[in-house]
Amino acid sequence: MRFERKLPGANEVFMPDGTPRPVYVQLLEELEATGADRWQRRLEKARSLLLEEQRSFGILEGDRTHPTDWFPRIVSASDWERLERGIAQRMRALNAFLLRLEAGKEEVVPEEVLKSSILYDPDTPNRFGPVPVRQVAFDVVAVEDGSGGWEYVVIEENAKMPVGLAPMTRRRAMSERLFFPETYRKLGVRGLDGWLGRLGEALRAASPKGREATLAVVSGGPGDQFYLDHHIYASEMGALLAEPRELRVDGEGYLVHLPSGRRVDVVYERVDEDRLYAEVPGLLRCHLEGKVHVLFAPNSEVVDDKGVYPFVPEMVRRYLGEEPVLKNARTWSLAVAEDRRYVMENFGRLVVKSRGGYGGKEVMIGPEETEEGVERFRRMVESNPVEYVAQPPLEFSTHVLCGVEGGEFVLRDSYADYRVLALAPDPQDPEVVEVVPGALARVAAPGRRITNISSGGKMKDTWVPGR
Repeated sequence: MRFERKLPGANEVFMPDGTPRPVYVQLLEELEATGADRWQRRLEKARSLLLEEQRSFGILEGDRTHPTDWFPRIVSASDWERLERGIAQRMRALNAFLLRLEAGKEEVVPEEVLKSSILYDPDTPNRFGPVPVRQVAFDVVAVEDGSGGWEYVVIEENAKMPVGLAPMTRRRAMSERLFFPETYRKLGVRGLDGWLGRLGEALRAASPKGREATLAVVSGGPGDQFYLDHHIYASEMGALLAEPRELRVDGEGYLVHLPSGRRVDVVYERVDEDRLYAEVPGLLRCHLEGKVHVLFAPNSEVVDDKGVYPFVPEMVRRYLGEEPVLKNARTWSLAVAEDRRYVMENFGRLVVKSRGGYGGKEVMIGPEETEEGVERFRRMVESNPVEYVAQPPLEFSTHVLCGVEGGEFVLRDSYADYRVLALAPDPQDPEVVEVVPGALARVAAPGRRITNISSGGKMKDTWVPGR
């Protein structure tokens, strides 16, 4: 077994001198005891099992199971306690922000930021409900704190269509039973059993019918790269799986699932908003009249705006009366004149990204880009500067990608982030927040910093030891 270090970021598995960090010793010993040949057979078995589940849902073409690295990530119980507190705190602050926004009392986010957001339309009435967002995925990175530990920094929030819990549970099943059963047992890793059902309960809580509400997972259909995940959500949550073309608003103004004839109480969108409202005329009115609850209601997705993100710590201070547990990355909004001047003067030294972009799209990492690439992105930003934000390059931690070459294991360092999911399951109280005890780690392709799966990254299981 050998470790190849090529990146400047601190590695979570190995110390600077190449010795394993204590929390990973058991895992590395089990990997070595497995041996390269048996590891390869387990890789084939895992892929076979995931494809078998895919085909059981009738998805017969291609491989929708997501690229995965099966060497898991471990977060110590003490670190997780801090992460959990910080994530729950931010979730409460975001819901407080949306409630104040709906009431016309919001006072933290500058007016020019809201007015310039493509995710907020002041001409569309707001109906968020008593708990505006019921699920948020927080993207977090670890930065070495100078004393051998880690500081956790939130880099963005994802309230709309976050990829997370379904692939988390599938990665966990494999890492627990197939790849590292001994280490999993010895560490007493906190389990994920039942959390997809808990997500379903949290989503149904948006309806007065509660657990009796009919929940529909609305998918883009077989052409969507996450179609398998949509099947998993629907199956595990006891929900309908529907495409927009299968939904109609009936003569009484209620949303109906045509194949089953059932009225839908809660819509869990896994499809682009423009397509959903275009293909289901009357859905917005149906939502505003309270005859259905669209979970990612129009304008609630403004919390995904990377121009709003810099103000979350102040939301925590102003609306919760607390100091933020977790920090933000330093961010400049080009919707603010002073920030815009600084960014344009230092353009090639910064990370610049679209406020409404997702999946690693419309992102430029200045120090890693060619001179021509920087100028091309600059011209795009100059054509509509208010749509962008910028951050300094953040030297966050690396994990490892596990491969086999010539009969030996090769562990290569690669930048990684966490996607941590929080739920707000109470029908009326946005202060009640639950954090899923684990994360979907995403590891970038070798030499890159963008971790998104759509940009060549891989998924990883993340363990939280119970002791």
